[in-house]
Amino acid sequence: MFIAKLIAKRLLYRKFHVLSPNGSFEVVYNGGGMGYEEILVNGAIASRRSNLWFVPEFEFKIGNASAKITVSVWVWLRFRSFNFEIEGESVYSE
Repeated sequence: MFIAKLIAKRLLYRKFHVLSPNGSFEVVYNGGGMGYEEILVNGAIASRRSNLWFVPEFEFKIGNASAKITVSVWVWLRFRSFNFEIEGESVYSE
């Protein structure tokens, strides 16, 4: 079982504390970079993409678990939707 608690929320940025059977992790989605988006797990880059517009999906690992963050962004740079899944189970959505 995985539990994700949102601990920081800013424009195009979300930080989570994730509890898992393998320990706890800090997961960050940062979409505010100049021409890139990234996912950090415990401060290390787990996924990073450069693009002219937002990449809709990031797949990465949290320990041994597969994770995915899916985003949709309005043209005025606000999230239209944000979903965080671990092992196919949605742990956070907005």
